[in-house]
Amino acid sequence: MSTERIPLSRLDGSHERTQRLLIEVADVLGHKWHPVILTQLLNGEHTFSELAAAIDDVSNKMLSDSLSTLEAEGLVDREVVSEKPVRVKYALTSRGQELEAVLDPMLRWGREHLTENGAELTRKPTTPHVPGRPGREVTDDE
Repeated sequence: MSTERIPLSRLDGSHERTQRLLIEVADVLGHKWHPVILTQLLNGEHTFSELAAAIDDVSNKMLSDSLSTLEAEGLVDREVVSEKPVRVKYALTSRGQELEAVLDPMLRWGREHLTENGAELTRKPTTPHVPGRPGREVTDDE
């Protein structure tokens, strides 16, 4: 993989279109749980229970909502298995499988920049930065 930067002008026909595409991609992948779910599904199909057990700290509601969103985006396929008990299996669509090329570099970047000597850094979440206003750190009691 090349480390040479691609100028914005080469990414798309117009700067405005490039920005819109980046916003749309961030809307799908920018959700906290979406990349985690997609990465789990890269390993093969899973039932809801298997996903819930494999993904730390996700609530059933959040997992359900996230799977519904990913299904609506055409990235996840939902199949009801008519066995007793009835189960639902989730798998990536071919479009979802193509995200492996995006998720792998995200993980590599995280390992290189969000870890120290292989151990995760302890980071406090911050509020989004709003241009023109100084950012602030979120305190533990918020």
